[in-house]
Amino acid sequence: MPRMCSWEELSEQAYLLNHASSVENVYSSSFLDKNVQKACLNRVLFDINVPYDKRDDKGENAKKRKRIKTTGPFDETTQKVFENHSSIQHKLPTRAHQSATNNKEALEFVDHFNTSSQYDADRRFRGQNSTNRTIITEMDGESFLIPPRVAFINSSIDRFEEYIGRDEKFDLIVLDPPWWNKYIRRVKAVNAKASYRMLTNADIKAIPLERHRHENTLVVVWCTNAPSHIDAVVKDFFPKWGVELVACWYWVKITGSSGQPVCKFNEPTQKQPYERIFIGLPKGSPMARTFPSERFLYSVPCAIHSHKPPLYDLFTSKFVPPGATCLELFARSLYPGCTSYGMEVLKLQNKRLYELAMEEGGALHLNKYDKTCQ
Repeated sequence: MPRMCSWEELSEQAYLLNHASSVENVYSSSFLDKNVQKACLNRVLFDINVPYDKRDDKGENAKKRKRIKTTGPFDETTQKVFENHSSIQHKLPTRAHQSATNNKEALEFVDHFNTSSQYDADRRFRGQNSTNRTIITEMDGESFLIPPRVAFINSSIDRFEEYIGRDEKFDLIVLDPPWWNKYIRRVKAVNAKASYRMLTNADIKAIPLERHRHENTLVVVWCTNAPSHIDAVVKDFFPKWGVELVACWYWVKITGSSGQPVCKFNEPTQKQPYERIFIGLPKGSPMARTFPSERFLYSVPCAIHSHKPPLYDLFTSKFVPPGATCLELFARSLYPGCTSYGMEVLKLQNKRLYELAMEEGGALHLNKYDKTCQ
């Protein structure tokens, strides 16, 4: 089955990522269960149609909403991202037929998943699928999709050295840390099932990644816009891990209906529609001379909190060799060719989040959201 395009070049500086297509390519064929033909993330997860600050909220939430303040001057980085978005917005795909005027369906779907699904983050286990077929497995009353050629560890990061051998080296290491955040702490108090456990910068720095790189290992860190986190990556993490900063990219979150940012560009210290991706290479790496120091990645975000678009298709197409070995830390999902490590490493592999195309009686049967998996 032909692969769907998971990324495309918008300009010399910008790429458009398609999170849904990237995942759909993983499950386009070759299930161990011959009755399953293919699978994809439920497309309702990407029904982000309007900016979050323009949602059609009603009732008590609307009454409590504060008046939106006038945006002040942008800092240099925000101005740069704003100008790039302005220059390529006409190239971003739009849904002319999109009738939805809010993000309600996507958010309600995620709320239902968070409250109805079960996942024991404290349970320690490891597993792998060394075959070329996707396996559907059961654990604690839930079903999970395990894609081909993966290894996974469900454990806290302080046990990293128990599971990753000292001599294991990787071509690509990706981290999406659970950054310490006061707001998320308040959310956790209200809804623990939808939250995750945060780490201090010292906890992250202590991960011994310096043992698991070679001269051309790319180390990629998703980062918030908090100055303390930015400084920690550049001044603490990278020097300790023996890599130097070679690039700062930006992930710009846009709506699917019009390509608008999911919230307005703001003054410093306020919420922004973009996040940073810091990329490091070992000192002296020959790749450092040619690696692009700045790029802008655009995509419609998944409604699941902090679920980033996969970078593997883009990176393996342009920056790391075919068959590259990857390590993802703080992972909540799996990707072929990758060792995934996290306290919720299988959470987003839950079958509840996917639409499966089943063959029944020789005919292909698609369930409620059949338009999503064709």
